[in-house]
Amino acid sequence: MPPPVKKHQELELTIENLAFGGKGIAHVDDYIIFIPKGAVPGQVVKARITKATSNYGEAKVLEIIRKSDNEIIPPCPYFGQCGGCKHQNLQYEEQLKQLHNQVKELYHHLGGFKETVVNSPVPSDKIFRYRNKMEFAFSNRRWLIDSLDEEKPKDFALGLRASGDYWKAINIDDCIIAPEESGILLSSVRSFALKSKISAYDQKSHEGFLRHLVIRKGQKTDQLMLNIVTNSDSPELLMPLVDELSEKLPNLTCFVNMVNRGVSGTTTGEKTNLLYGKQYIEEKFGDLTFKISPSSFFQTNTLMAEKLYEVVKDFAKLKKSDIVWDLYCGTGTIALYLASCVKRVIGFEIVHEAIKDANENARLSGIENVQFIEGNLDKLFRKEPELLKELPSPDLIIIDPPRSGMHPKLVNDIIKIHPRKIVYVSCNPATQVRDLKLIVDEGNYRIDSVQPVDMFPHTPHIEVVAKLVLRC
Repeated sequence: MPPPVKKHQELELTIENLAFGGKGIAHVDDYIIFIPKGAVPGQVVKARITKATSNYGEAKVLEIIRKSDNEIIPPCPYFGQCGGCKHQNLQYEEQLKQLHNQVKELYHHLGGFKETVVNSPVPSDKIFRYRNKMEFAFSNRRWLIDSLDEEKPKDFALGLRASGDYWKAINIDDCIIAPEESGILLSSVRSFALKSKISAYDQKSHEGFLRHLVIRKGQKTDQLMLNIVTNSDSPELLMPLVDELSEKLPNLTCFVNMVNRGVSGTTTGEKTNLLYGKQYIEEKFGDLTFKISPSSFFQTNTLMAEKLYEVVKDFAKLKKSDIVWDLYCGTGTIALYLASCVKRVIGFEIVHEAIKDANENARLSGIENVQFIEGNLDKLFRKEPELLKELPSPDLIIIDPPRSGMHPKLVNDIIKIHPRKIVYVSCNPATQVRDLKLIVDEGNYRIDSVQPVDMFPHTPHIEVVAKLVLRC
């Protein structure tokens, strides 16, 4: 049966909700149409169909016929241009409502957990300047925003990737969800590069020197890290920046140059050159001190990370006799946060620098009942089966994987280890639900509690904590 709309057709649509990932949802009869950019629930728009399959369509907004009561003026001048915040034009309360509905939809329909109660999201304490880490891109292809922008060089940009065009970057003066020092750093580094005629990286030819500018900040310590990622090992080219930036930013604690000659867009690399200060910064959670190196994973919203870990602790219902395994432990934040409540915590992590930081973090905080093991969890327990015999069996396993979730073989490993409780922390509820379905179906577990936590205001992303317990 052909779809009720045709490509290039123009029609009036009412935006009903937002799908997981941030696309607007509208319908023509029972036929669903997704609006990828700028849609706000409650809007009535004139739109052009850009795609029409038998199952769904996509459309581009041409004109807003009637605004939504939930619509606001976005405070960022780059809204809609960069690939970052998609929902600054939506009241924060409505953002939370939409995120809540999306997580419920994933659990109830994708996962089939129809009886599972998904709690309302814990709101973020700050909705601007909440990130402690921001990655900016250099590019030799600059995205033009308006006619005035044409006066600037077109072969150099420092900012964020343009929405829908990975090859180009938008020159930006500041990012209002990034650390406060971002504006000074963007301006100073851009001016220095242009004055020194240092080239920006070309994503297609893989030529050019400057690739990324990464800012990290300890929100509790005020310590600032600057990491300039380059395509070759020539740190002397960046040394003139040291005096300028250390004078402008007294809290500059760490300035490194990471070398990445690979073709991928990662901000990690083969070598790290220290240009100024220490090789790391420190952050605090309560009485705990955490050392963060350039390659280490650390939650990007410090204030909400504490609330996230309180949810984990509440779900875990820990006892002093408990043994806890922390999978994908990173720099040991969750492991160390829970250590005082249990007998022993064992963390597992593939990143060597993160393991080093985790051990140092334990030392800094005087915590002795933790152990950190380096290894690839996709195959660790099968490649080194003696570990399962040497280590004490866990009462609780905590899982905090990357966005891609867990490898199916690791899911099977966890089922075989058979802990009484599992707490799964995820920044991608879609892969979380996929993994939980395997654990529930194959491992005799049930979902006890689900709590979203908003770590990333104005974006389509939401952190979700789920607790599983063995069935009686």
